[in-house]
Amino acid sequence: MALSFRTKYLKIVRCGEAKEKQVDLSYSWETHLRAFESGSESEMYIPVEAFNTNTNIDFKDILKEGLISGQNGVQCRWFARVEKVCGYRVLAQFVASDKMFWTNMLTEEIHNMANAASKESKIITYVPPYCVAKEHENDMENFIRNVLECEVMGQNTLNDDHDDKLNRLHDSRFHVGQRLELLNYTKSQEIRVARIREITGRRISVMVCDEDSPVPLDKESDRQAESKYSQYWIDEASFFIFPVGFAAVNGYKLSAKKSYKEHTKRIAAALKAGKTPKFSKDDVTFDDLPHEKVDEDAWKRVKVGQKFELLDPLDQKFKVLHVASIISFCETDGYMIVGMDGPDQLEDSFPIHINNTFMFPVGYAEKHGLKLADPPGFEGTFKWTEYLEKENAERMPLELFRTEPTEERLNMFQVGMRLEAADMCENELICPATIKGVHGRIINVDFDGWDEEYDELYDIDSHDILPIGWCELHGYRLQAPKLAGY
Repeated sequence: MALSFRTKYLKIVRCGEAKEKQVDLSYSWETHLRAFESGSESEMYIPVEAFNTNTNIDFKDILKEGLISGQNGVQCRWFARVEKVCGYRVLAQFVASDKMFWTNMLTEEIHNMANAASKESKIITYVPPYCVAKEHENDMENFIRNVLECEVMGQNTLNDDHDDKLNRLHDSRFHVGQRLELLNYTKSQEIRVARIREITGRRISVMVCDEDSPVPLDKESDRQAESKYSQYWIDEASFFIFPVGFAAVNGYKLSAKKSYKEHTKRIAAALKAGKTPKFSKDDVTFDDLPHEKVDEDAWKRVKVGQKFELLDPLDQKFKVLHVASIISFCETDGYMIVGMDGPDQLEDSFPIHINNTFMFPVGYAEKHGLKLADPPGFEGTFKWTEYLEKENAERMPLELFRTEPTEERLNMFQVGMRLEAADMCENELICPATIKGVHGRIINVDFDGWDEEYDELYDIDSHDILPIGWCELHGYRLQAPKLAGY
């Protein structure tokens, strides 16, 4: 029997023109949210506060039950209370009414209370839903006063700066056309020049273009090459991108035209001399891509040859951890060259900042029930103690890794919870997904409708996992689950 609901499901699109064409093709969470509304125990959602930063402005303080806000229209508004929270989606109810609706908490239709008393040129009028207004039409002024005094005043409401933050939601420190340096996905010992072609919230589309490449691009198979065949979307904190001059400063192989190489050599020389380098107006600078400050005392304890476990960010299947080592250090603070143990270690090595989401302590896989792949060519049963002794190597000290999340935060990730996840193999795709396993700070994510062979592992600090409603918020296409038989 079909379920009937007394709620409305409101669709929202906040993004600009760039992605609006994708809206009609985007998957909707409505069916799942309706099941949640009907009391289904199988419907669970990761709370927004559990994720790493996923918007340019922090809104974690507004995603909680009981919050009261102004809603419904631009000039005529009424009060609503959040009843249930599912990612950025909330089930809300109009105050003094039985009318309920599903909406995205960051829609422009929702306002903070203080906005009503702001210096806007418009006069804001409080108008209750029609059924309520009709019942109190003969004494509307007293009714509204009573609602304010008895059900609104003194309650938990949106912060006074909510509307201002909402207006800055899609602001970015980057702009289309800027250039940066991009790790070659298939040749990790090489960095190339790339351009920002599109910006959606924290995610940017970066492409290697003919104008910057010293050699012809293979536009059919090179997923980072600008072409009609592919897009390359990553978070602005991605390990793949570096500021202009990074390769020159660190002596890394750079594929670029002569003029660019000369430009970055001047940047490197200035930095080495302690001077302020002269960047071009379209350069992404070192200040544009900041990292957390590295603890100097801890950094001194990081040594070449130290071993750890690695979730290979260049892999095609993100399902296992690998035995890896520190090969060398970069000039740029906090950066080192790492690679998986084996005969191709140097060939497959890459630069990475110590505050990353891919490196884990020795013994992590065994402790948390994950598979640790044997180094290529290794024979016998792998045991860390024996391997370290044989290699005359030491493990990277535990305290050099990122601080372990609190138990409270770890408990926010549970098997069965839903989220949106960027596919790390085809990173332009964001898909509806479900947590299939929790392994300490790593979650095993199952893409809805796909076989387990496509599951991927993510650290909970990864910027590639997102609350439900993120795609809707930014007008980005959310892929539909794969249908059986396709």
